[in-house]
Amino acid sequence: MSHYSEKDEFHKQAKAEIHHSERDDRSSPDPYQERPEDLEDHRSRQVDIDHGFDPMEVNSTVRKVDFRLIPILSAMYCISLIDRTNLSLARAANKLQMNIDLDLAKADGSSHGNRYGLATIMFFIPYIILEVPSQLGLRKFGARWWLGTATVLWGFVMIGMGFVKNWQSLVALRAVLGVFEACLFPGAAFLISCWYPRHQMAMRNSFFYCLSIVLSGLSSIMAWGISQLHKRQNLHGWQWIFIIQGALTVFVGCMGYLFITDFPDKAHFLSDHQKNIIITRIQRDRGDAEVDKLTMPLFLEYITDFKLWLFGFFFGSTTLGSYSLAYFLPGILGQMGFSNALAQILVAPPYVWCIAPCVAVSIFSDRTRMRAAGVSFNAICLIVGTCMYSQLPHAQKAARYAGIFLAIGGCNSNVPLILAWAQSSIRRQSKRGFASALIVAWGGVGGILSGVAFMEKEAKKGYPTGVYLTLALNTCVVLFSMSLMLYFKWMNRRADRGLVVIEGSPAFRYQG
Repeated sequence: MSHYSEKDEFHKQAKAEIHHSERDDRSSPDPYQERPEDLEDHRSRQVDIDHGFDPMEVNSTVRKVDFRLIPILSAMYCISLIDRTNLSLARAANKLQMNIDLDLAKADGSSHGNRYGLATIMFFIPYIILEVPSQLGLRKFGARWWLGTATVLWGFVMIGMGFVKNWQSLVALRAVLGVFEACLFPGAAFLISCWYPRHQMAMRNSFFYCLSIVLSGLSSIMAWGISQLHKRQNLHGWQWIFIIQGALTVFVGCMGYLFITDFPDKAHFLSDHQKNIIITRIQRDRGDAEVDKLTMPLFLEYITDFKLWLFGFFFGSTTLGSYSLAYFLPGILGQMGFSNALAQILVAPPYVWCIAPCVAVSIFSDRTRMRAAGVSFNAICLIVGTCMYSQLPHAQKAARYAGIFLAIGGCNSNVPLILAWAQSSIRRQSKRGFASALIVAWGGVGGILSGVAFMEKEAKKGYPTGVYLTLALNTCVVLFSMSLMLYFKWMNRRADRGLVVIEGSPAFRYQG
């Protein structure tokens, strides 16, 4: 009896040290502040979050959400990936005509400074800066209007890129593109986390991301086809690529107005009972189905949480690999000896392949709750694949191309998995929105590093600086992710003994 009282007293003291904002201006208690005496009840509910519901009804409700939420978000992120990375395809079209038209390189094809690298980098500066502020608009205006409008606006920016006359204008419009695209990925990741319990996040994130990656990978074939319009209406092939893909973006944004659904409490396509199923499962899983405001005290608390920065580092290291391949793969394939047209077409197969490891690892991660193992495995695939395509002799063209499959599969499988691991390691909706923005902003850091490290003057050497940086950072991902797993296990054991309270909940445990 005395032991229980001591534990109870500890929980009261620990809870008092956790600073949370109130739900609103009234004096009602914080909805995320759990009573220690509810610990056993909360643990019992965590065993089966579907307790009391008909399993068939739960499955049909979840499937209904899947088909309404995932396809439109995938389509919007797919067009986002196409628009931010089609710069390489436009440049490669029609024997590098864009280099000549916009003075991106000298007449002999040699480097003209790092103008192309600057164009790739400039996208990420506003993209990083506006990640966190963009999440404030998501709640204020709703996902439908916020994400749909952002997509339509950057579609018009893409169309404008088809009419630029110099490289300075291209760089400026790339910056504007980053302003509007900053809204989408963290908003979509946050929206998914608000609909699913933790053990279903990785697979949904992976389906959302994989569909986008596969379709965006096929854009290389589409870009090659569009480039055949070269000199039609006095426009060059690279101009047609920007114009047609920009018009497609505007169309997808308009579809977003029709099909994006907001948060569970505003879902008009669900009955009241189905809404209750979704919200109750979230509440039982992690106790944060209620909306809370991001206040300055909470912002300061979240920004000092080291694990969010570590997840951000994982994400930035991974996107260094994915962006470098997206922006420089046609050039890398050209260095392998493939012709200009064939290099554009061969970009697509590795992106189609990546859906296999992405889905397989995410299903393993959800079923076993072993997040670090999946992240480490994907990082190792990226490391091995990068070594293969960059270090093997030039004569081994097939083996080097196989390395690209491994590298693209590894880095693109890790993007949704890292996001899912981060979202399963925190509570509170305000923290979810903040974490999504912070981590995706680190993805922008990876994009900047790709533009800086993969230097045009090193193109003929196979971009050694970028390759070695990719290898070094992803080796750190393997080491740090396994260390974080051990830390999570240690914290869970301490929480089991009543020594700590994780994320403000006596029943919450990390998934490592």
